[in-house]
Amino acid sequence: MRRATLYAALSLLAGGLLLGGIGGVAGNGGPVERPDPAIWGRPAAIPFPAANPYSPEKAALGERLFFDPRLSGGNQHSCASCHRPDLAWSDGLHAALGEPGIPLTRRTPGIQDMAWGHLFFWDGRADSLDIQALGPISAPLEMNQDLAALPAELALDPDYPDQFRAAFPGAGESAEPITVERIAQALATFQRTIRSAESPFDRWVAGDEDALSPAAKRGFALFKGKAGCANCHMGWAFTDQAFHDIGLPGTDRGRGALLSGLGHAFKTPSLRDVALRAPYMHDGSLPDLASVIDHYAHGIVERPGLSDDLPRLDGFDDAARADLIAFLESLTGDMAGGPVTPLLLAAPTTMTPVIDTAPPPLTVTISQKDRAFQPGTVRIQAGGELVIENDDSRRHNVRISDPDLDVNTGIQRPGETVHIGIPSPGTYTAYCGVHPEMRLTIEAVAQIH
Repeated sequence: MRRATLYAALSLLAGGLLLGGIGGVAGNGGPVERPDPAIWGRPAAIPFPAANPYSPEKAALGERLFFDPRLSGGNQHSCASCHRPDLAWSDGLHAALGEPGIPLTRRTPGIQDMAWGHLFFWDGRADSLDIQALGPISAPLEMNQDLAALPAELALDPDYPDQFRAAFPGAGESAEPITVERIAQALATFQRTIRSAESPFDRWVAGDEDALSPAAKRGFALFKGKAGCANCHMGWAFTDQAFHDIGLPGTDRGRGALLSGLGHAFKTPSLRDVALRAPYMHDGSLPDLASVIDHYAHGIVERPGLSDDLPRLDGFDDAARADLIAFLESLTGDMAGGPVTPLLLAAPTTMTPVIDTAPPPLTVTISQKDRAFQPGTVRIQAGGELVIENDDSRRHNVRISDPDLDVNTGIQRPGETVHIGIPSPGTYTAYCGVHPEMRLTIEAVAQIH
């Protein structure tokens, strides 16, 4: 029991933003209101992109590839070597260990619920699971595989060619159905099916008042209230999918290597099954609760880029600590480390398009506020200009990745404004490189003469 409690305590701060700001709060109190299912309830369906739709054959192929060591250069290291189902799809090490046997600088993140993500890796350098899937395979210090040689190696297996044809009907009777792109798509499809399992917390959200202990309920109240944990570990997946500098020492620039002004920022991990995933932080540097508490009380490295949502740990009593631990233990799924949960597909959305015949303006002003672009969809004349104002209390960014429009505005601090020219007609998607769930659809139409 002591070890279980310690691991739960460690998990308390797994994303780095958990226990700040409690300041002497006691762990007792009155009845706790049940969480709003609209915010904290698990979605019933897994979203799949139109460019890589789900099929049972593709998911089965991806699962086989995920556990196949032939994806590594020395045929000794599979994706599952680091992402172990029995360790909540991580590896229990403070730093990932690639096939060459050299420890990396970052720990292995869990991969549950990645179907809902936008940017991947600790620094967000991949904008889809399809891209992410190939990164570790080709990295010399990870799986060290020559991607150009991989299809031919897999084709030597008597079953793989037919499995690829079944998973990708477009391959038909091709003599070479195995391609690097299809390998990535199959792996990404399987990874999207990896869901965290239902937990006691989920049953409480669904209405079972006996699913959680009074201590865990009080812990949740602290978690989303005075502790400030839900500033970043928000919603049913317990992550805002964003990037934060929490003041850990070290030279790793994280997201800052890709987005100037965001140095030492790393992606907020989910807290699902977090009690199973010690050690913690992106570098696995905090092995126990005492070191984590010490970091938040005395170890935060003061930097200009510290997260705007970072609560400070001013001290908390034993009762509050126990309640928060009890709550985090309630996030461990019933089948953690077991089989993938049954698949439910997102139903296609059918909408009648609304045609706007009014001429759009040449200049459109948009607000960044409450972690959202407001409005989220705009029409503008090609050749016009978007004016984006940061009306939030947080730093933001605007990123557009399109062959006809490549924009990265850097960091906008509260009160700052950026101007973006829209040179040609088309539909563009903008997002915030700090908070990637912020999305803006831009419909640019030909100039009206």
